[in-house]
Amino acid sequence: MNGVFNKIVNINNKLKLIGVLIGGIATFSMMFLIVADVFMRNVFTAPIAGTFEIVQFFLMPIAIFPALAYTYSSGVQPKLGELIEKAPRRFRIVSSYIILVIELIIFTLLTIYGWQFAQAGISDQMAVAVGGKLIPVYPIYLLIPISFGLIVVEVFLSAIKKLLASSQ
Repeated sequence: MNGVFNKIVNINNKLKLIGVLIGGIATFSMMFLIVADVFMRNVFTAPIAGTFEIVQFFLMPIAIFPALAYTYSSGVQPKLGELIEKAPRRFRIVSSYIILVIELIIFTLLTIYGWQFAQAGISDQMAVAVGGKLIPVYPIYLLIPISFGLIVVEVFLSAIKKLLASSQ
């Protein structure tokens, strides 16, 4: 069981790092595109067509959503557990499991509703006008349920780690 669990944790860690890499590439692409647009606008008075839409509908979601699982696991995002640090030990133990269940429910619901949103975008063939052409935006919608699904996996794995640590 421990070997399989460690393999799953390693795969999850690699997926989180891939998400951070994707987010970083999108962030640098966004910075480059905005700087190039400002340069073109000020020097040649000819901005890059569709910069705002590309940043808003494509690069911004790609920069944020893939890295969510990593930021959640690293503790950067606030968690409910910070409220009970000064409580008695027994209360902290019970409430930490309750908080994990609550987080699991919340992120599972976000995954489900994100999937429904992505399905609606795919069925409606959502697109945005960029430089006079319609570019499909619905593939980006799939990042939402994938990202929240990775957080569900992260919460689930941390719950298992906690159970394994308490049983030893």
